[in-house]
Amino acid sequence: MPHAIARMAGALITAAAVAASLLLWAAPASAADLSGGRLDWGVKESFRSYITGPIAKGEIQTGDGASTSGGAYRFHSASGSYEGGSASIDYQGWVYFWGHDGELDLTFANPSVEYSGSSGTLYVYVNGSRTDMASLSGGSLSESGGTISVSGASATLTANGAAAFAGYYEAGQALDPVSFSADVAAAPEPTEAASETATEAETETDEVAGAVLDWGVRTSWRDYVSGNIAEGEWTVADGAADGGAVFRFTEGAGTATATDYELAYQGAVTFTGNDLDLTLTAPAITATGGKGVLSAEVDGARVDLVSFEAELAERDGLLVAEEVPTQLTEAAVPVFGGYYQAGDAMDPLLIAVPLTADAVLPALPDLGSEPVEAEPSTENPATATAATDDGVDPLVWIVPAALVVLLGAAAAIVALVQRAKRKQQAEAEAPPADETSEPTASEEDTPAENG
Repeated sequence: MPHAIARMAGALITAAAVAASLLLWAAPASAADLSGGRLDWGVKESFRSYITGPIAKGEIQTGDGASTSGGAYRFHSASGSYEGGSASIDYQGWVYFWGHDGELDLTFANPSVEYSGSSGTLYVYVNGSRTDMASLSGGSLSESGGTISVSGASATLTANGAAAFAGYYEAGQALDPVSFSADVAAAPEPTEAASETATEAETETDEVAGAVLDWGVRTSWRDYVSGNIAEGEWTVADGAADGGAVFRFTEGAGTATATDYELAYQGAVTFTGNDLDLTLTAPAITATGGKGVLSAEVDGARVDLVSFEAELAERDGLLVAEEVPTQLTEAAVPVFGGYYQAGDAMDPLLIAVPLTADAVLPALPDLGSEPVEAEPSTENPATATAATDDGVDPLVWIVPAALVVLLGAAAAIVALVQRAKRKQQAEAEAPPADETSEPTASEEDTPAENG
């Protein structure tokens, strides 16, 4: 009998385990892929001042799409995963510090964060070696509108981070705060307009469409706009995109050969701040024999902004010119309030013109969506109803059913154990049975007990 009870109990325990597994299956944990976004970090204000000051007499450069924004360095194109309030995110771009005639030579590249709840770690490639640079705390990881973000997390230098600074700072010192964001990835869908544009470019001789133009105006101009003097910002509209270090203007159409091209683009970028309100709209480029100008609409008039020299080279189904040097024109000096003079170097251009349907345009640094502060939920978690594509979440019926199985199994096991104990006690208290007497029914066998 004890063996039978053990077998039954084992079977019921197995059933309970199956029910528990149903509960786990009913609420699977799936990590969300992340894309697009930005990480803003100024390293340390005193370090930036030291690099460019009279002692180090150095310079700071950014590259691979990294840019400056309000004194911080902005890294782009997030990738990673997010699950259950925890995120692991990689970013792209580098910032280069040089000083003391080359004795100080540091490159911080491709930062990443591992963050859970309100704390985490910032990693940075320092001269090619991945280093846990800082411990992060204080900022709460939140999700809103398909974007996860942390704003103003405190950063504390680690021992490995201190070594990366060659002892210039000690472990435990505060670095500049870190803010970061990323979008929950969505698969892009090809648009009908894009296909038509590519086909049109492929079937015409010199007529082209779907071209892009990348130009950042000038790094120091963006620093001025977002810095302590102008205390401003910039916004893009009408099809333009903000890549942090560059602005992309799209839907370029016109004619193009290697040396002669005339392309008009869509998009606008507006700079605002203290005593500042400037909009550059609908840029266009015109080149003859490789010598050209970039113009834009400014206050209703077209102005030649920069001059350049570039021939377009055919590559991978594109006519393309990259890192084309530019110089400010005389006409553009008042556009920037005399901040620059004619002939000053401005940011380089990228021109890309698709010639075939499968041509892939150069990637633009992806800053993702603007982080949106999460609103506190007013929904009662106890009464919240989950939904699937069919309108009903399987949890609605799986969880109650699994709970019923669990409770039933537990009750059956308890009853069997109690019954076995009572029988053992009764057998121990009963007098020795007379071998000649007729057997009598035990209390456990009575209908009252079994019924």
